[in-house]
Amino acid sequence: MSTMQPKPQSKMKATSFISVAAARALCHACRFALPQGGWQSRNGCPPSNVSAPVALNLMVTIQWNLTKTGKDHFAELRNQRFCRWLRTRCEQLGISIAPHHAYAREKNHVHWLVHVPEQLVAEFKDLVPRWITSLEHKGAGPRKRAENHDPAPDGAVKIDRVRNSVAARKYLLKGISPRDAFRFGIKRVEPQGVVVGRRTGVSRTLGRAARKRAGYKSQRPLWQRGNGRVVSSSP
Repeated sequence: MSTMQPKPQSKMKATSFISVAAARALCHACRFALPQGGWQSRNGCPPSNVSAPVALNLMVTIQWNLTKTGKDHFAELRNQRFCRWLRTRCEQLGISIAPHHAYAREKNHVHWLVHVPEQLVAEFKDLVPRWITSLEHKGAGPRKRAENHDPAPDGAVKIDRVRNSVAARKYLLKGISPRDAFRFGIKRVEPQGVVVGRRTGVSRTLGRAARKRAGYKSQRPLWQRGNGRVVSSSP
């Protein structure tokens, strides 16, 4: 009788493209956030009937392959560093702002649309590269506050202002399958390699339950594909 045990299966799924369901969630979350900039096209990007109280005002790109370990620590950075920092700093400032964000992970990097209060933007830009280093040294040696860590190497982190919400949303969606791109008005698809684990995500404040409470309504935009016939879809 064989005593060979089957190898445990990894719970982390590997994907090559953003799925339609994930793209739909990402699209609606970004559309629900307070818009910035104008419409990008006449046909495609009608504003939401209601909006969240804040805009996704910063685009953060983290190149994990340029960090010291090359390991993706985005989940820890988002939950253990950013959310805790935002809650603490908002309490200190006497303001009430919950985390609002959406992200798309790609082969060696992540794009993260996030809201940061204006009075905390400079501090956030200084801390993100240090959060990366603090997570790389977590559990090794004496514990330090994040601000006392050296920042990640040059080029590992890029943080820009979001000037147009529609353009930012489409940029996060560029990793969708070419056959589904038309549903979301994506004209230029750029395959972003295999990603293990969650490829995209949104905060609860922009999720389906939050949108439903606010009375958010989706619209059925019309996109043109192939021979020019009009295809109706509900992203």
